[in-house]
Amino acid sequence: MSALSINPPYPVFTDTEGQPLEDGYIWIGVANLNPLTSPIVVYWDAALTLPAGQPIRTVNGYPSRAGTPARLYAGSDYSIQVQNKNGSVIYSALNDNGLNGGGAVAVNAVGNGVQTIFNVSSVPMSIYINGVYQNKNTYSYAGGSVIFSQAPPQTSVIEFLL
Repeated sequence: MSALSINPPYPVFTDTEGQPLEDGYIWIGVANLNPLTSPIVVYWDAALTLPAGQPIRTVNGYPSRAGTPARLYAGSDYSIQVQNKNGSVIYSALNDNGLNGGGAVAVNAVGNGVQTIFNVSSVPMSIYINGVYQNKNTYSYAGGSVIFSQAPPQTSVIEFLL
């Protein structure tokens, strides 16, 4: 029997306190450039036929299409900036591909409520615990290991995008 990964259907963006980002802004742009000044076309569908206007707004942490949670797709690597409703930057990366998974390798682990150090093969582009993005100030990387400031909860699924 093969194992199937069960993933949340939609990405969740959080504020600096780890709470779902309400009324936030998501900007997607040319890789290695500022996404606010160099946006690219992103889409609501994997076929890349339904363009999403930017900035993409969040509702309860989810990218929102007409008030409904939605997935986002890009046809290439991209930069991203996530802002709260006041325009303060929550997250920014000049070359990220975590929204569509293109080129990223996902490595999963399971939290036990105690362990804070997890070995990985390279610096993670992003980390999700139970589908929730982890702010970069909640962990560090050294010597092939990710070190969390607090142990992920017992039975939580930790996804490292490398």
